[in-house]
Amino acid sequence: MAHKKIFTEALEDVYSDRLKRKDGFVEVPTSVFIEKVDVYAPDLPNIDFYILKENKFEVLKSAQESYSPLVLSMHDYIWIKEEYIEHVRSHVEGIILKPNDATNALPSGKRMEILRRSAIKVVENLFEKPSPEKINKSIKVVKSFVFLIMKDPKAYLLLTRLSSHDPYTLQHSVGTAVNAIILGKKLKIDKETELNDLGLAGLLHDIGKVRVRKEIINKAGPLTEEEWEEIKKHSREGYEIVKDNSRINFKSKRAILEHHESRNGTGYPQVLKAHQIDLYSKIISICDIFNAITSDRSYAKAKPIYDAFDFMKNNLEHKIDMEIFKELVLIYGGKI
Repeated sequence: MAHKKIFTEALEDVYSDRLKRKDGFVEVPTSVFIEKVDVYAPDLPNIDFYILKENKFEVLKSAQESYSPLVLSMHDYIWIKEEYIEHVRSHVEGIILKPNDATNALPSGKRMEILRRSAIKVVENLFEKPSPEKINKSIKVVKSFVFLIMKDPKAYLLLTRLSSHDPYTLQHSVGTAVNAIILGKKLKIDKETELNDLGLAGLLHDIGKVRVRKEIINKAGPLTEEEWEEIKKHSREGYEIVKDNSRINFKSKRAILEHHESRNGTGYPQVLKAHQIDLYSKIISICDIFNAITSDRSYAKAKPIYDAFDFMKNNLEHKIDMEIFKELVLIYGGKI
C-alpha cells in the first residue's frame, strides 16, 4: 500500500496529473480533500468517491451523501471516475491560486513551490512523448504562473529566486518560462493572454530536443561538428511539433523557432537579423541564455547571477537585444 502523501505533494500530483489510472478510474490522495480543508478549501467537488477492494471498486461516498472528513481520513487514497478528474483538479487549483488577500490563502512561498514543482512534472511528462493533450496541460500551468504574477506582488520576487536556483535538465524550461513572463511584464506586456503566450513559448522553447539523441544532449565534452548540426535542428523540430496546435498562438510558435537567431544574422535556423526577429523571440533568447548560464549543465558549472550578467554583457552583444537585456538586469537588482 502506498504511503500517505503530505498535503503539498498531493496538490502537486493532482495539479500536474501524475496519478495512477485503472479501468476508467483515477487514484487521488485523500489529503487534498481533508488536510486543512476548513482552512484552504471548504467547497469540495460533488462527485462519487470509491475504494478499491479485492480488485473491485466500491462506493465510499456518493455524490448525494454529505461530506465526512472522518470517513475519508481512514484511507490514504480514494478513486474517482476518470470523467471527474477535472473537477478535482479545479478544486486543487482553487487552493493554489486562492487570492493572496483571502484570509485562508496558502502562503506565497508554498504556492510558488507547488507550482514550480508541478510545472517540472508537467514538462517531464511532455518531454517523454509530446502530444496535444500534454501541451494543453502546459498551457494551464503557464496561465497559473501568469495569474500569480498579475495578482500577487510577492510572487514576482519569489519566482525570480526560484528560477535562478534550479538544477539544469527539465527545470531549465520552467526557469526560462518564469523569467520570460516577468521580463515581459517589465517590458509593459500587460495583457494576461499575451503573457500566457510568452510564458508558453518559454516552457516549450526546447521541446524539439526530444528529437535529438540523448547522448548528444547530455554529452559532457565538446560537441563534434556533426553533433552540433544535430543540436541546431531542435528549434525547427520544436516548431514542427507545435505548428498545428490551434491553442498555441503564432507568436509562441515563432519564438520556439527563432530563439537561437542573433542580432547580427549569425544565428539559426533562418539566419535572421535584428529587425526580422520578433519581440517574443528576443525575450525567450535572453531568458534561455541567462537560465542556462546560471544553472549547472553537463559541461559547465553554474555562474552566480551577476557574473552571468557580466558574461552576457561582454560576450553576447552580437547575439541579444541589449535594451531588453538591461531590463532583465534591473529585475534582479543589478546595475547597467
